[in-house]
Amino acid sequence: MTGTRGTAKPAVRANENGAEEPADPNAKLYEELGELARFIDTTMKTLSEFSTPVNNSTQQLPQAMSHLTDLKAMTERGTHEVMRQVEGIQNNHVRLAQTLKDLTHALRLAQASPSLTEQLKTITHMLADDDRRLIEIMTALSFQDLVAQSVNKLVTILDEVEHKLLQLVVVFGPYQKQVVQKDQGKANEMLRQLEAKKNTSMDQDLADEILKQFGFN
Repeated sequence: MTGTRGTAKPAVRANENGAEEPADPNAKLYEELGELARFIDTTMKTLSEFSTPVNNSTQQLPQAMSHLTDLKAMTERGTHEVMRQVEGIQNNHVRLAQTLKDLTHALRLAQASPSLTEQLKTITHMLADDDRRLIEIMTALSFQDLVAQSVNKLVTILDEVEHKLLQLVVVFGPYQKQVVQKDQGKANEMLRQLEAKKNTSMDQDLADEILKQFGFN
């Protein structure tokens, strides 16, 4: 950013004989102050352009995190419901398999047609095949744990980003809003609170207060 400042040319004046003399140091200082003022003005304009997307992003992050949390909750509910239904089917299969076993034994005692017992045996094998498929379904549902872990990581990352963006809002806000010293003290207190919550989830009340304080509510 220092490259935007121009180099002040040393002011000179001619004496009575037409020879150049060194300029008044005060005039040189005045030129330097003018260059510094222009540099500060350019910097503040840059900060002003930067503040809008920063604050827009800060306001949208809680909504994004809420959507991710809802996605995680819906995935968990759906997974648990599928597991509950599968477990119910497995329990029914256990009872049905025992019934088929008892029925097969009774038919043998009654010396029933061998074809009947073979049909019951076929049904028993089909139930066993279904049980294996149900186990595969339960195993496949383990993806939900990976989804939950990924969502948790995303929420953590977004939370850290929100912390950083809110810090930028608080740091640059006083310069943009021309706040009085009392408000500057409040900004310092907000920075302290943000630092204290750096390793925890963002306090949404604090985030809302910061955005409201600097006119982004």
